[in-house]
Amino acid sequence: MKIKHQLLLSFGFLFLVILLLGGVGSFYIYRLAMDSRAIIKDNNRSLAYLQEIDEALDDIHLLLNSNKAGGFEEALSTIRKNLVLQQANVTERGEEKLTRQLAAAVNTLETALAEGPLDPSAARVAIHEVSTLANAIYHMNQDAIEQRNQIAGKTADEVFLYMIIFGAAGILIGLSFTMGMPSVISKPIKAFNEAISQVARGQYEVTVPVTGENEFAQLAQSFNKMAQKLQEYEQSNLAKILMEKKRLDAVINQFNDAIIGLDDRKAIIFVNERALSILGVERKALLGQYASDFALHNPLMQNLIRRLMTGFEEWEEEVYEPIKITEGNKEKLFSPEIIHISSKPAGGARKILIGHAIILTDITEFAEKDSAKTRFMATLSHQLKTPVAAIEMAASILDNEKTGELNNGQHECIEMIRENNKRIHRMINEILDLSKIESGSIEIINEKINIEQLIKKAILGVMPFAESKHIEIKTTLLGPKAAVMADPQKAVWVLNNLLTNAIRYSPENDVIEMAALESGKNIMITVRDNGPGIEPQQKDKLFRPYSRKKGDKTEGAGLGLAISKEFIEAMGGSIGLHSEPKRGASFWIKLRKPQA
Repeated sequence: MKIKHQLLLSFGFLFLVILLLGGVGSFYIYRLAMDSRAIIKDNNRSLAYLQEIDEALDDIHLLLNSNKAGGFEEALSTIRKNLVLQQANVTERGEEKLTRQLAAAVNTLETALAEGPLDPSAARVAIHEVSTLANAIYHMNQDAIEQRNQIAGKTADEVFLYMIIFGAAGILIGLSFTMGMPSVISKPIKAFNEAISQVARGQYEVTVPVTGENEFAQLAQSFNKMAQKLQEYEQSNLAKILMEKKRLDAVINQFNDAIIGLDDRKAIIFVNERALSILGVERKALLGQYASDFALHNPLMQNLIRRLMTGFEEWEEEVYEPIKITEGNKEKLFSPEIIHISSKPAGGARKILIGHAIILTDITEFAEKDSAKTRFMATLSHQLKTPVAAIEMAASILDNEKTGELNNGQHECIEMIRENNKRIHRMINEILDLSKIESGSIEIINEKINIEQLIKKAILGVMPFAESKHIEIKTTLLGPKAAVMADPQKAVWVLNNLLTNAIRYSPENDVIEMAALESGKNIMITVRDNGPGIEPQQKDKLFRPYSRKKGDKTEGAGLGLAISKEFIEAMGGSIGLHSEPKRGASFWIKLRKPQA
């Protein structure tokens, strides 16, 4: 039977139960109403008629006691009228006989009151007889009312009992259908859900039982066919998948980099030959193990997964330090990189992490070349300091009056020599700083620094340059207790460099705005000028060594922003800029707040 027909039959049965309860209730309520109506219709009327007859007899009795000879017609008329009504309303057994006797007694009374001279004694006897018969009929109807009242009460009790019985039966039947029908419908749905879950896990041998001929049975047949087709498809493609895996393993083994693959639980699932050589283990001893378990007795693996296990703070950039590894009796330098592999499942709303790939790249040759370049730059810078100092000394001697008086043109030449010498000296210092950064020998000492003092020191260092161009520096500071974690000397150097650039590119008589504001767990310091601005395509290049804005003819080697970036990132902060052409530039740095 189809599900639609099952539901129609179920709800139809419940509807019949409701109709039955309503019919039974209506029947018994109708019986109760009829019994109550019988009390009022049959007996109460007789009581009213006899009551009026009794009252008329009282009036006749009063007239007899007053010794009046007439005035009985009104009372007799009332008695005759109610007697006629009573004769038409005879309902009880024996009531008809008493009513006939009552009619005869009334006739006797009328005769006693109408014939000859009034005989009060005979009239009183007739009145007594009429009253006695009327009272007998009255009590008969009163007893009948009491009896019918008991019957009505009994009927009410029966109605209450039967309504409780039928109501309870209806509730039980309704509950059984309410509880049973969802189970009938949900049971095959649960079977389908479990089967679908197994198919989703790659277990295609599952089958759903086929029972009946309803829609679930048809769906079960279709599902079983689908699972069978999937099983056949998987078996037909298993050899191809294995071949692709072998090909992928061969490709990975050809890489010169060491590669280690982990699943989402950090278990090792693949490793190439270079990684096995570096780790000094065999493949079968490594595959399937959890990286953390293997790291317990392998220091290199422990070093590789340390930051992967602990994670990075929000403010930290995910950067891994180079590792020195001895391979073939030679110490080499490797750059580690961890790639987090994620995938979006079919039908899923977001990507989920499915594993990690640890890649070790041999950078020994590059490091040696870089180290040689750094040593060369440092040596060259130190070698250049000697002639620079000699030029400064020679310029000072020439400018001394003891060596002879110089004309204006000669003074200008000496001043030009000094300015260019200072420029060379500044460039040499920048190259030395960059060499220290690249060699990793520069030291960063983070400590709590007051923002207000930091900004004042930076402004104080550029005030002569700003005053020479009549430029005002306006500041917007946080409270006096605002502080950041930074190296005091290098943070001032960075801000001084940003202010110097802002002054250099600002027109004379202009204003530079410097502000500090909250930015989550950081404090942002901005330096805004109204200079020519920077093209969007040149923003990223500005923070590279020896890179300068296109068409820039001002002095400098293009190292200031690169050094500033290295300093700020070494402090755990970040640096950037917002700019539009011809609308000035706003450079910013973010430094962490001290922990409470």
